[in-house]
This record gives sequence, C-alpha cells and structure tokens, in this order.
Amino acid sequence: MRRFVSLALAAAVSLGATVVVAAPAQAATESLYGTTIRVFTPLTSDDVLGSTAYVPLSGGTIVALLGSPLAFDVTVSLRQGATELTNCTITSASTSCSMSSGGLFAAGSTPVTVRFTGGPSTVDYAGTVFAVTNTAPSISVEWQDAAGAWVDGSSTSVPLRGATAVRCVITNNSNATVTFDSMQGELYFTPSGSTVTPITGTLAAGATGRYTIWSGQASSASSISCSGGVALRDGTGTGNGNGGGVIPITGTIEVNRTPAPGTTVTITANAIQPAVVSEYAVLLDGVPVAGSPAAAPGPGFGFVLDVVIPSNLAPGNHVITVVSSFNGVDSAIAAFPFTVAGPQLAATGVATDVAPALGGALLLLAAGALLVGLRRRVTTR
Repeated sequence: MRRFVSLALAAAVSLGATVVVAAPAQAATESLYGTTIRVFTPLTSDDVLGSTAYVPLSGGTIVALLGSPLAFDVTVSLRQGATELTNCTITSASTSCSMSSGGLFAAGSTPVTVRFTGGPSTVDYAGTVFAVTNTAPSISVEWQDAAGAWVDGSSTSVPLRGATAVRCVITNNSNATVTFDSMQGELYFTPSGSTVTPITGTLAAGATGRYTIWSGQASSASSISCSGGVALRDGTGTGNGNGGGVIPITGTIEVNRTPAPGTTVTITANAIQPAVVSEYAVLLDGVPVAGSPAAAPGPGFGFVLDVVIPSNLAPGNHVITVVSSFNGVDSAIAAFPFTVAGPQLAATGVATDVAPALGGALLLLAAGALLVGLRRRVTTR
C-alpha cells in the first residue's frame, strides 16, 4: 500500500498535476513528504489520525505537527464529508500549526478527514473527533434508616435511630467517561472529629455511582460532606458537592410479640427525643395501619398502638415500621421485620392439609385397586 502511494505521488510529480491520494491504514504517526506527521489534541495528546480525539464542545485546539521542516508550505484542513470545517498552514519555516475546534462539532462522535496539501500532492487521513460536554456531576447524600432503606438527606438533616450508614451518590452528567481526581466523602462525628474517604476510579457517561463512606450508630454521626472534582475525557475538569446531617433519635420503641397472621401486636414508644415531629406513621409493608399516625405528645413523647396483622397475609417477608416525616423526608426510626411461612408440603409435593377421613378413604380406594389388579393377573394365567 505504501509503495502504491509512493508510485502515485511520483506519477503526479512527473505529470505536473495535483492528486488526492487515499491514505494507507493509519497509526498515530504517519510518514508523508519524507518526514513524519501527527495530528493531535494538546490537552490530552489524543491522536486524530486513525483514532478518536476528545475535545471540549465549546473550545479546544487540534495541532498538526511535522517531524522536520519542509521546503514548501503544507496546508492542513479538517473536513466533515465534503465540507471544510477549518484549516491552518505549516510554513516552510515551521513544523506545526493549530486549528480551533470550538463550535465545529455537535456533542458526541463525528467522523472527520484531515487533508494535507503540500507541494504536488494532497493526502487524506480518516479520524474521529468526540466533542465532550463539560457538565458538572450531580451529587447527593443518602442515609440508611432503621428499615434498611436509603433516604435522600441532601442539604437537610434526617432523624435516624440505631444503626445507619451513609453514602455519596454521584451521577456523571457528561457524555463521556469521567475520572475522579479529588472526590471524597468526609463524615463528621459527634462531638468532634472526622474521617475522609477518597472516591476513586471512573464513571461512565450518564452512569450513577453509589459510594458508601461509613456505617455505625446514628448517635455517633453529625453530618456528611460529599465533594470534589472530576477530570473529563477532553482534558478539562469540573466538580460539585453536597452534604447533609443526622438528627440522632433516642428513646425506646418496642413490640410486645412476634407478628404473625391473625394476631394483634402492640407498639410502645417512650421518650422519643428530640421531638422534631409531633406524630409518627406506623406502617405495615408501607401501608398505614389503623390509628396511624400516632401522636407522641409531651411530656412523655411516646405512644401505644395496637396493630392487627391480617389473617390472610401472604407468605414471605414483611415489616412494621415507625416513620418520622421531617422536612419532606421520610425515615424509619424503628423496624420490626417478620416472615410468614408458606404451606407445608409432603415429600411427594402434595399439600398435607387433607382431612383425616378423606385421607383414609383415599387409602382404601388405592388398596382396592391394587387387589383388583392382582386378581386380574391371576385369572389371566
């Protein structure tokens, strides 16, 4: 292929004409005009020729570079199909020129042609330019409540009781992969001190990452800060941050017996402090029970509520929760999970809840059928 290009160039010189020659299979650096050529983005050193170069959507530069000066000027043009987008000229006294890529491309990937025109020949090389949107990531904070659910606590404080955990939730709003370069979660303790957890790695375009920072008792935590910067694929950067706090809830919340279908259990709450709300929702599988919400007035700041467990409750896992609604955020401050067993099956897979009389009748019928079969065998002999 290279020999073919050389012969074509030689023919063009001998005929005194200019021809456009399709470039051979490309690498980052090519040979042309007796030297090397390279086209790249200076921010990332991404090569355009035969590769993909990432540039900022609203700016950026593409550089054309010769390995050594030539005796003639070389014009380098960036093209999309038959349309020339921009160009620059490497003079005989230089080895490079640059082209602004800002505003030339729509967001995402665009196939391009880089055309070199110098002396008697013009040669085209294929490549790709990817215009990157520089959009800051979205960051939120989530706490785990007593029921194990993750609650959005961004820019607010969440009432929590007992064991909890906290995580930073980050969404990449750019159209290309980002790399965390200074992102971290910092948890502040009660009464003082903090711990910092770096967030590292990459996050694909449009993806959401959840990074657990800490777990422990709600009474030990004060607040969390999730913040820092990301490096974009085009060599630029951006960042964001968010945070939230904990309101540790004290007091006792108990159930008097293990919930089961057809039973009534009593939820007793005492001295729920601080009294950030005046009433609490009591839910069975997320649905309010009779008497919910339960008021918890002073001075005791508690309540007693009977919860009737339906006799037809389906087999599987269930939970009774006591929920605080504060600043538009619902968080469970107590949870009582329980399991309803399914029907017992015999070894054959047939349900065992067959009436005794019917079971005896079935056995007699089976025995009779067996005797008839034996008699038929004896008679036929």
